[in-house]
Amino acid sequence: MHLARRALLAAVTLPGAAQASGGPAVEFTGAVAPPAPRRLTAAQIEAFGAPRLVTVTPWTEGAQGFDGAPLARVLEAVGARGRTLRAMALNDYAVSMPAEEVVAAGAFLATRQGGAALPVRSRGPFWIVFPWSARPELDNAVIRQRSVWQLARVEVS
Repeated sequence: MHLARRALLAAVTLPGAAQASGGPAVEFTGAVAPPAPRRLTAAQIEAFGAPRLVTVTPWTEGAQGFDGAPLARVLEAVGARGRTLRAMALNDYAVSMPAEEVVAAGAFLATRQGGAALPVRSRGPFWIVFPWSARPELDNAVIRQRSVWQLARVEVS
């Protein structure tokens, strides 16, 4: 395993590690490796070194560049052991989704858009986006419901 990724995984397992680095964090609860809950900041998510996702979205004009990490990598980092994800937004919007389906669809946990941090007023600080440009079949009502912005918490069961 790459040394930087190993260090990040170690930091994720420490209680309060995300809190110490400051800034907003997305919380992972439920069937995750101890200690739970796990909180990841944008910097921790970006440290996974994922390539930028460039895609159109149903809510923006033209192709957008998103930084963050594939949701599969994030779930691996927190030791998610469940089949269902319940994503909850700051405004209490919530949707349940099969983990296997969203991972297979290429769900991406975005922390930045166009190189800038996602502010709450622009769907931030975290947004689940999908590769709509590469996979036009994902442009449907179910995937749009799973594209939670202002993501605050993911409950794994």
